[in-house]
Amino acid sequence: MNSSLRWKCRCMGKAAFLAILLGFPGALSLPLASCRVLQAQEELELRPLRGPAGAKKGPNQRAAGEIADKVTPEVSQLIRKVLAGRDSEQKAAEARLRKRGLRVVPELRTWIRQVAGNAEKIEIVLRKILKDVAGDQGEIDLVSRESSAGQFFEQKLEEAQGHFEYGRHQLARKMAEAIVLLDPASPLRFLCRRLIRKAMERKLKKELVTRIDADALVYEVGEAPQILFRVLNKSGKVARFEVLQGVVGELFIVFDKCLFDGSHITYSERLPLRIKSRQQTVVLKPEAGWECEIDYKLPKDLPLRQIACRARFRVTFRPSRWEIEGDRDSNIPLTSEETEIWIIPPGKKRKLEDPMKRLKLALLLEQSEDLFISGWLCVWAGKKDPDFNNRFLAVLIGNLGDVDRGRKPLLYELLRQASGQLFKSDVEWAKWWKARPVKKDAD
Repeated sequence: MNSSLRWKCRCMGKAAFLAILLGFPGALSLPLASCRVLQAQEELELRPLRGPAGAKKGPNQRAAGEIADKVTPEVSQLIRKVLAGRDSEQKAAEARLRKRGLRVVPELRTWIRQVAGNAEKIEIVLRKILKDVAGDQGEIDLVSRESSAGQFFEQKLEEAQGHFEYGRHQLARKMAEAIVLLDPASPLRFLCRRLIRKAMERKLKKELVTRIDADALVYEVGEAPQILFRVLNKSGKVARFEVLQGVVGELFIVFDKCLFDGSHITYSERLPLRIKSRQQTVVLKPEAGWECEIDYKLPKDLPLRQIACRARFRVTFRPSRWEIEGDRDSNIPLTSEETEIWIIPPGKKRKLEDPMKRLKLALLLEQSEDLFISGWLCVWAGKKDPDFNNRFLAVLIGNLGDVDRGRKPLLYELLRQASGQLFKSDVEWAKWWKARPVKKDAD
């Protein structure tokens, strides 16, 4: 343990002793605080980092301890971007520095020494000013943290970030919480709190699973979809959350409307997800679930023929407060995976139970409306199934030569939506399809 930590422990021990002698009312809370501090020290000192960061250094890494004579202008510019640039500039500058590897380490050490030296000079001036103003009484509070303690906490925060990257999220969280507890005024407290929040988000997303379920994938115009939002407790512990004002989160809806004339309209909505009870406390036992119905109705202006629509739903679950056996946070939202439904004209559902089969039959019989509807259903199905998408592209490109000129714009649009390519002739599509890389099955 370094000198700064020893000094803090001695101060807390003396304070507890004096409080007991003088009958100070807060004396009973000091042993608890001392226990929390000792536990925080243990989290930081007895948790070595495993993995590449804790590996033994080889002969080629000895250069990392060298100091450069000066910092080159290029490295100085990259450091300035890391410190004060936009997010994209910071990431790009950090990537360029990391790409240089050990070659840039001596210059970075030189820059750190220069900054630390300047900080120490200003710190001396600060001490003199405070001593002039407050006399001997102000010497204890002159500096918020010592250089050695700051370096120690920076090292531990770096280890905590390494643990987080390796998937040890709770260990990273405990180390960051220990840093904040031992040095509340540390300049690293903002990075620590960010790391704590990220670890809590990862933990919560594993323990509470949110999803949206619909009773069917395909609906006809005029039908009422039944859509449910569900929360499943996978933590193995009892979970609780509270609902105030009847709002449990936000509902995001994206509606795509494809018309036979070639027009394609997309619009979105953002609505509060409400339940009938204005105030409710939900208790979820392990492996139990909770659900609420999403009150969604199809638009009333949909035509009865020559139309294909898709509605996509996503919910951000944000109750007033949640708790999993003492671990609580009221500000972390949970976002569900996107769920979609398809809407087709009345009387078409039974014919389109297998969109690929109906597509092939529509191409053979030259049925324009069924070709249009089954084509869009295949496009949407291929977004989540690459193998299905490849079979769909093969069917369309293989039939381009047999389709009359009036239907080719529709096929070109379907091909563009399924492949992301923009070609305007049969020859270009056939050439692209033949030249595409084909994945070979593993032996």
